[in-house]
Amino acid sequence: MDVLVPIGVQLLAIFGAMLLGAILAAPLRRLVRTGIARLPENVRAIVGEVGPKLVRPAITLGLFYAVQMILISSGMDATLVRVAFSLSVAFFLITLAGAFLPQSLRKPALYIALLIAGLNAFGVLDDVVAWSYTIGPPFGGRRINPPFVLQAILTAGIFLFAANWLSKRLKTRVETLPKVEPSLRILLTNALQVGLFFAAAILTLAGLNIPLSGLAVLGGAIGVGLGFGMQQIVANFISGVILLTDRSIKPDDVIEVDDTYGIVKSLGLRYASVITRDGKEHLIPNEQLITDRVINWSYSDKKVRIKRRLRVEYETDLKLACGLVVEGAQMTPRVLASPAPKCLVMEFGEEAVEIEARFWIDDPENGVSNVGSDVMLNVWDKFQEAGIDIPLRHEDVLITPGSTLKVEMVRPGKARSAGEEE
Repeated sequence: MDVLVPIGVQLLAIFGAMLLGAILAAPLRRLVRTGIARLPENVRAIVGEVGPKLVRPAITLGLFYAVQMILISSGMDATLVRVAFSLSVAFFLITLAGAFLPQSLRKPALYIALLIAGLNAFGVLDDVVAWSYTIGPPFGGRRINPPFVLQAILTAGIFLFAANWLSKRLKTRVETLPKVEPSLRILLTNALQVGLFFAAAILTLAGLNIPLSGLAVLGGAIGVGLGFGMQQIVANFISGVILLTDRSIKPDDVIEVDDTYGIVKSLGLRYASVITRDGKEHLIPNEQLITDRVINWSYSDKKVRIKRRLRVEYETDLKLACGLVVEGAQMTPRVLASPAPKCLVMEFGEEAVEIEARFWIDDPENGVSNVGSDVMLNVWDKFQEAGIDIPLRHEDVLITPGSTLKVEMVRPGKARSAGEEE
């Protein structure tokens, strides 16, 4: 009876705490939702979903703690209540972690919380924590033990989360600056991101009491690695900084590199993304944009002059032909009226007169060959209406007197051996 009474009292207290928590959860949850609705939008987006879920676990946790303190102060056994309190702590932490942690980390967090709750329920948590400080290899006057690893993970997570959050806010701010070129915006956002993450790493090392003088050795090793194994990466990185600072190539520019012709979609510190007319996205290393010959169709002005050569017969009225070429160019929608299209007589060739159509466009991102084809089609129609012929190339064969013409006939599909004649 002496054993059953304390057990019964604890079970009754646990059941009463759970029942009271279920009764109080609904009205308190409504109060929490009302309070969250009054918060700023950015804060409401963070706590709007997890806040109501934590109401009942928090109430149950508080009631179990109060019951445990009452039983202990009354001199009664509180083992079962302590177990219930530990499990409620684990449940609260699991609910909280489930709202913020990624899906892949929720199960490990659940196991760790249950392990800590179990150790605390059996009253050995303090002993296990004290033992964990004594294990692990020594490092810099301390040991790399589980508490140190946990502290390192939490410290790095906090600083990296803060750096990531701050870099996103600053990136949004920089992208809205009205008088800053797009290339400089990219450089500023990348520099801010790298600087913030580097600062987070330094603060993490300082928070763990790791001497920063050891970074000198690490920096030397990294420098050797960069010199031998990361030459291309460093070259692309430096080239990206040069491109972003001198603004020779910017997002939305129309460039041509080797056989790649397209629009610069984005410009990063390692490569430039160029989308061609057929929808392919080419990732061109920045070093290639610095060292190779690049045609920037929209570097200082988007206006581009296009040339197309034609051949006409010697009997053709050249002034009429040139006028028809200009009319054909003017009929094309994308051809600019100013500067006006022109047609020049370029050469009196051996077989025909060569003329050249010259016209301007201001949208090279929409293609160059297609507008040239449209102009040539319009000129063809104009020539057909005016009866102007485009001469075909031909060759004259001269047979001198006294020469012999040797004719050989070979059956189709039958190979003729050397010296065989029919």
